Amino acid sequence: MTQPLKQCQRTATVAWSPVESAPTLMAMGSAAGSAAGAISATGSDASLDFVSFDLGRGGMDMDVCASVKTEGGRRFSSISWGKFGVDTGACPYGIVAGGLQDGIVSLWNPHAIVNSNGADQGLIHSMPVHKGTVHCVEFHPLKPNLMATCGADSEVKILDISQPKDPKVVRPSQTNKHEGSEVLCCAWNRIVPHILCSCSNTGTTIVWDLKQNKEVISFQDPAHRLRCASVAWHPDVPTQLMVCYDDDRQPSMQMWDLRNCQYPFKETAPHTKGVLGVSWNQTDSNLILSCGKDNRLICSSIASGSPETWCEMSCQQSAFEIKWAPHKPSLLSASSYNGTVSIYSVQQQQSAGVKYCPKWYKKPCGASFGFGGKMLAFGSKKPAAPANPADAAKQIPTSSFAHSLVIPNEPEIVPSADLFEHWIADRKLQQYCHDKTQRSGGMASHEGLMWELMGTQFEDDGRTKVPSLLGFDQDRILQEAERFLGKKPGQMLLGPESDEQNVAAAPSQPAPSLGPQLDFAQAESFFDELSATTEQKQREEMEREAKRQQAEAMGIAAQKELEAKASDWATGPEAIIKQSLLVGNLTAAVECCFKSGRMAEALLLASGGGTTLFTRARDEYLRLQGDVFLTTVGNIMTNDFQKLVASSNLAHWMETLAVIATYSGAEYQSLCEQLAERLEKEKFDIRSAVVCYICAKNFPKTVSIWANTHVASQGSQMLALQDLVEKMAVLQDATKFNQADALFNAKLTKYAEILANSGRLTAAMRYLCLLSDDNSSAILRDRIFNSAPAQMSQMLRAAPRFPFQTTDVRVTYQPPPQPQPQYNQMGGGMAAPKMPGHPGMGPPGGMHNPMPGGGMPGAPGNMAGAQMPGPSSMPPAPNMGGLGPRPGMGGPGMGGPGMGGAGMGGPGMGGPGMPGGPAPGHGMHGGGMGMAPAPTPAPAPSAPVPPPGPGMGPAPRMNAAPGPAPGSCMGGPGMAGPGMGGPGMPPAAAPGMQPGMGMSAPSPGGYGGCGGYSAPSMGPGVGAPPAAGFGGQPGAPMAPGKSTAPTASAMPVTDGMPVAWPLPTKSMQKHATNNAVAGANMAIQDNSQGGAQMLGEPMASHDLTHVRNVFTMLLDASSQDGNAKKREDMSKRLEDLYSKLQAGGVKTACSQKVLQLAKAVEAQDYPGAGKLKQELCTQDWDANKYWLMGIQRLIPQR
Repeated sequence: MTQPLKQCQRTATVAWSPVESAPTLMAMGSAAGSAAGAISATGSDASLDFVSFDLGRGGMDMDVCASVKTEGGRRFSSISWGKFGVDTGACPYGIVAGGLQDGIVSLWNPHAIVNSNGADQGLIHSMPVHKGTVHCVEFHPLKPNLMATCGADSEVKILDISQPKDPKVVRPSQTNKHEGSEVLCCAWNRIVPHILCSCSNTGTTIVWDLKQNKEVISFQDPAHRLRCASVAWHPDVPTQLMVCYDDDRQPSMQMWDLRNCQYPFKETAPHTKGVLGVSWNQTDSNLILSCGKDNRLICSSIASGSPETWCEMSCQQSAFEIKWAPHKPSLLSASSYNGTVSIYSVQQQQSAGVKYCPKWYKKPCGASFGFGGKMLAFGSKKPAAPANPADAAKQIPTSSFAHSLVIPNEPEIVPSADLFEHWIADRKLQQYCHDKTQRSGGMASHEGLMWELMGTQFEDDGRTKVPSLLGFDQDRILQEAERFLGKKPGQMLLGPESDEQNVAAAPSQPAPSLGPQLDFAQAESFFDELSATTEQKQREEMEREAKRQQAEAMGIAAQKELEAKASDWATGPEAIIKQSLLVGNLTAAVECCFKSGRMAEALLLASGGGTTLFTRARDEYLRLQGDVFLTTVGNIMTNDFQKLVASSNLAHWMETLAVIATYSGAEYQSLCEQLAERLEKEKFDIRSAVVCYICAKNFPKTVSIWANTHVASQGSQMLALQDLVEKMAVLQDATKFNQADALFNAKLTKYAEILANSGRLTAAMRYLCLLSDDNSSAILRDRIFNSAPAQMSQMLRAAPRFPFQTTDVRVTYQPPPQPQPQYNQMGGGMAAPKMPGHPGMGPPGGMHNPMPGGGMPGAPGNMAGAQMPGPSSMPPAPNMGGLGPRPGMGGPGMGGPGMGGAGMGGPGMGGPGMPGGPAPGHGMHGGGMGMAPAPTPAPAPSAPVPPPGPGMGPAPRMNAAPGPAPGSCMGGPGMAGPGMGGPGMPPAAAPGMQPGMGMSAPSPGGYGGCGGYSAPSMGPGVGAPPAAGFGGQPGAPMAPGKSTAPTASAMPVTDGMPVAWPLPTKSMQKHATNNAVAGANMAIQDNSQGGAQMLGEPMASHDLTHVRNVFTMLLDASSQDGNAKKREDMSKRLEDLYSKLQAGGVKTACSQKVLQLAKAVEAQDYPGAGKLKQELCTQDWDANKYWLMGIQRLIPQR
């Protein structure tokens, strides 16, 4: 018995909620057929219950949300739940309709009942509709305001509940073929809204057309079943419906098509007793649920064309009603008379033999993300509602969509990335730096200063702009100097101006003019202004006079001081200075000036004493002054900038940077780096240090500092990474840095991957092009290039290298080692297989395993009709202890057939000069002879026949004359085989032997004809001339030659075991007298074709699968015309190709061309595929024409 998921202890008829917001809510009305209902027509326990369940909760109990009593205690015979009022909000859960006893139909508002927990009865309207029991009520699936009812009074009625409190009742037709019967069930058409059907207990099914108000058609079961228990319309086909019959003797479910309703077009009988209910799954129209009196719930599938049991559930007692859940298509409810309502799931109940997947597993839509930020979305489009209701019956083909979208992984960086990509593409990174400076707040901010300094790196004379960027503007300083000097700098050192220059510089006075005439008001105003102007000029003149007098007073004092000093040159140190100058000793004069504090005089005198004296005087002056700025000036004059940077005050690093930018020359970058290191290590000012590193064009150090501070400056990880990468890209382009840097590579690769996953493949590859070809970015380069090869080919000269090491995983065929036959060192012949316990003897008859049908076809002496016994059944040969002749065996003096005598001369033994060996089935036991040469079967048609060797006669024919009767141990002409020779003809060489070797492999007939076995050896009397190493002389072993035996059916050779002889070929068995033996031989040959000679290497399994998939796709495409014979023929030809490719039955070059052909077809390169097909047809056509003809028909001609 199948265990239900949930169960409620009620005997009730059930209706599922049609509202998606309450998919597990159910209405249960106490059934009239329960035990309580059987006691009395009405009962106080009759109720309408609303029950819900939770599959995620353990246990089988269901929750009763609310319960109300029915009027008069009437029980339900049917219940239905419709969507009326859901769209307007009047009834959020719709309306429940119940068919009750006494022909009453009642309407309830489930939302009011559930929300009030049953306090509100929720009864909307109740009215008598039928006389007697209401057997069925059903809401219209397309028009919620309509409801159909049928009852025991033979009537079918339609209720219009547009006004729920005052429904209208109409009949579908004026005539009624149900007259005199009970209408047991009715159902609305799922596609055409005005079609309704009903079934009665007399077996009549009537289809009604409400638009024409008449019966459309009626039909009955041809087998005259009467009680129609349930009916259901096909959800997708408007002309088909299912009728089930409650007939215990002949239970049946019939599918009828109204286009031909003389007979049902499908019929099934899954139940062994009467069928009580049927329900068609609205999600998957291939699944039909039924319940019967045999206590089983059966879900049938019609996907294969004929109904078959898809799943089956057994119950304790028969269910009288089953219904699918509308919003959970795998769930169903089953109501039974044992007082339970059960919930089942069909998902885990499928029958083992049925391979059908329900449609609800099919994804209505989906999406898949791919590389490059791409997302492929697919789904099915909902067909538009037809404008004309009459078109609703037409099958509207469903359409699907597939959209390729770009979904950025990091959408916040996309706008800035796109903007920067435009700057890079236009090669305007310097302008981008200026733009970033403006957006960063100008050069007053640290960020703006960095961007502006990076912009100067693109210019050859960019360092000249560094002082002004640091705040030392040349024009501003010049204006301040001019204000202080009162004239432009440089004019003072030109000397005083002459009077002639002043006169020339004075502007020429224009000629006097009377000017315009003024009226009275203007004249009066003029004099007022003139008075005020005059007073202002007087005040300004007085101020200038006061300043002039003050300056003159200061000048007179300074002049007097100078005069007082100048007057001392005759005495003191001044006299020594003057005297040293007079005698030309400028060095002494300069030193005396320094000693007496006359610094200016010392420098003046030193300037006339040469470069050495002036340099010493300058250094002494700077030493004596002790001023920091003058020390800096001295370093500038001495070009000792390293000392200047090393001793500079880091608080004024901008001044130091401006000095070295102005005066340092070629040492500029190293000095900037020295200053940056001092700022970083001594002052720990990395913000100032990074500016100096930028000026020094030190890319690694700058990137290192940026990487440690970029997150704090931006806040967001992605935005910070984007800002860092943009800075690095600009600085790298400005500094032309092309060396490997691990940090730069890591950051750039990470950002490129983010861009690629955001759909910006071009920008990502452009960033990767800034890096050297290293392993960290090789995989990303390869993925980006192969995701858009056409776009990337325009950007790159060549495809990036493949980032992985390729390994050939194809299986290489290694042919098995050829077994080396053993040779007799004494005579150069093949050594005989040893028999255990008997040195020098062959194994007994029970030791060897001859092939089935080992005898030659058509040979009378081979006991036609009897097969050789197997290894376990063959009796041991008697008298194996000696080597003498046995009774029934030919002796040396016998002249019978095959013995070489003239009287018995047959083609079995050699003629004069070459005594033949015994016939097949005979051992030669005289004189220590081994087994005689055995006949060799004719070679296969494809195997070449070796030419006769020296001293050999032509190979004998196969149509030998009849010999002795079957069962004779004597050989005869009929036993002679190839290689036996005839009178006067030496025997042909046996397979695997060189010319002149008088031996061959054992004959199949020799294994069982007389039960004896002897090892092949060189017998006495063999007239072949001895070769080198023969005649008892030890010689080197001779390798056997190629065999002409049909190796396709030969058993493999195993070391230490007897050598098996091949079966006769098909051409040799054309005249076989025993069809059973011939058929067995052919079957073995057919099953051993895999052992055929290999022409090339077997194709690898994955390549063979690829070829098979492509050709199968072509076969399916070419078989759409429905020609089954053509498909079968081409399938056989392709299977022949697959088997040969797998076994190496075609040449390696040919198999490779087949693989290339499959790849060309897959890439839709049909011209290339046609070229490859032509090459295959011109090479080895005879060997491959069977499968090549199939390929020619498959390849499209375009």
